[in-house]
Amino acid sequence: MFKHIMLPVDLHLPPEIRKAADAAAQIAKWQGAQITIVSVTGSQPGDPTQSDSGINTEISALADQLADASGAQVTFRNIHSVDVAAEVDGDLTRAAEEIGADLIVVGTHAPRITDYIFSSHAGYLAKHAKMSVFVVR
Repeated sequence: MFKHIMLPVDLHLPPEIRKAADAAAQIAKWQGAQITIVSVTGSQPGDPTQSDSGINTEISALADQLADASGAQVTFRNIHSVDVAAEVDGDLTRAAEEIGADLIVVGTHAPRITDYIFSSHAGYLAKHAKMSVFVVR
C-alpha cells in the first residue's frame, strides 16, 4: 500500500519526533517501504545542530537507527531556509511531492491555545498535502 514514507524531523528531536520515527519504522517494516527523513533548517548563531556538519551528523544517526529498526532503505534531505518559521510548512509539502512520498508520518504535540489560531505543522500537512498523513501524538 505505501512505498515511500516521508518523516519530517526537528533536529532537536522532541519526544513527538521520536514517537513518529518509531511509527514510521514499523510502517516501513510492515509495508516494505523506504523512508526519507526531511529536515528544514536555517542559520541560528551558536546552535551546533544547525551547521552543515551538525545537521548531517544528526540526520545520519537517525537514518541509521531507522534502518536498523525497519530494515528499510533510509535516506535524508535537508532543506535550507531563510526563515524556517515562515517557510517550513510549504517546504515540507513541496518536499513530499518532489520525493514521491505516498505517506507522511509526522509527530505533533497536544493542542495549545495558539493552535486554535494558527495550525501546527502537522495540521498544515494534514490539510494541504496531496498524500496520506499519519499524525502521531
